Amino acid sequence: MSVVAKGSVGAIVLALAVCAAPLRAGAPPSVASEAPLLGSLIDEALARNPEVVAAQDAVSAARSRPDQARSLPNPMLSLVYTNDGWSPTLGARDMTTLAFMGGQDLPYPGKRRLRGDILAREAEQVEQQLERLRLGVAARVKRAYYGLVLSRDLLDLIREQEEIWKQIEGVARARYVVGQGAQQDVLRVQIEVTRIEQLRTEQEAEVEIRVAELNRLLDRPAVSALETQARLTVRPVEGNLDDILDRLGGISPELKSASVGVERAALAVALARKEFKPDFSVQAGYMNRGGLDPMWQAGVGISVPLYRKRLSAGLAESEAQARAVERLVESVRLQLRFRTQERLAQLKATERIATLYGQGIIPQDRMSVDAAVANYQTGKVPFIAVLEALTTLYNDRATHLALLANHEKTRASLEEASLEETSGMVSAGASGMAAVGGSSLSLAGTEMRAGAPASGSMGRMGQ
Repeated sequence: MSVVAKGSVGAIVLALAVCAAPLRAGAPPSVASEAPLLGSLIDEALARNPEVVAAQDAVSAARSRPDQARSLPNPMLSLVYTNDGWSPTLGARDMTTLAFMGGQDLPYPGKRRLRGDILAREAEQVEQQLERLRLGVAARVKRAYYGLVLSRDLLDLIREQEEIWKQIEGVARARYVVGQGAQQDVLRVQIEVTRIEQLRTEQEAEVEIRVAELNRLLDRPAVSALETQARLTVRPVEGNLDDILDRLGGISPELKSASVGVERAALAVALARKEFKPDFSVQAGYMNRGGLDPMWQAGVGISVPLYRKRLSAGLAESEAQARAVERLVESVRLQLRFRTQERLAQLKATERIATLYGQGIIPQDRMSVDAAVANYQTGKVPFIAVLEALTTLYNDRATHLALLANHEKTRASLEEASLEETSGMVSAGASGMAAVGGSSLSLAGTEMRAGAPASGSMGRMGQ
């Protein structure tokens, strides 16, 4: 082998050593090590997010309603002048009076208390809506945060590969000049360099989007910068299904709201039964007759619940709603259990797959790169084999990062105790196959439903 050829291979080996250095440098620090920063971001979002602030005002409004319902209706005051004859005759005739009248409606005992208690339960349900929003905002901050960490890790990976491709481009060009390589090798590497520039541009935009998302959640100025020092790693979920279900059942706003709804429905039934009871009213009046002796009056009124068909229909409605709410509690409990099982299954699977990538696939990719370089040095494989081995290595490293980020996002959904559908797992099975086809950094590791077609690029991995 000529000196130039040896130097070319040596440059390739040097480039690959630079490429593999971050992989051999040990495990990156855990995201958990930056928990104080993430915790402060969540606290800031809960204090400043407009949705949370609006929900807090809605809770304050709901808490003021029970006292309104428990109070008596406003009394009625009136001034009445009665004249005997056409000309004013106050003090001259017996039937001419200037009367001051007052009346007060008195609902049947217990009705006002029940109405107030019903509104108090409704206020508790509004509080649970606030708690759901708080849990949701906290989870959205976590997902946006881990999305930002992923985007920046992918950007670092793209920059690293860009540097490698530029070094290899120089090697391929030097070999072509001295007749040791083919023009196709030079053109292929140039394509990879151009493609990497596209991916870097896309990923830089993705970083800006993730920062903007966090700034929106935190109600910060749009141009606010956010530095992160964390790196992605797996944090295994602790506890079995029963323990986790007990914990989530204690914080689930939907389950608490449904339970409060049962109490509210029972109060509504009691109030519907009270509607069969009459309401009362009292009146009193003073009538001035000028120079004649004054007059006064007092009275009691009663509302007769005569139309009992309407009242019976109202009672039947309240009883049916009470039965429906009781069924709803069990429905919410079953939905929470299903979502928890779904997320735990996703987390466990992601942990296993990420371990396979970190301890198996990526080390094997490095061995494949080493073998491709060795065989290329002896002329057993063409230069394209080295490029494909490198592409596969970077694809799998990017997929590994996406798996770690998706694990954190799914964990955030688990801690949120949401009944909504969870984002799918990262499909990682096809990423290596995409590279074998000769594409550069075309990844199949975007967030998708398990079993969905694999597509995308590293730029989409940060989404």
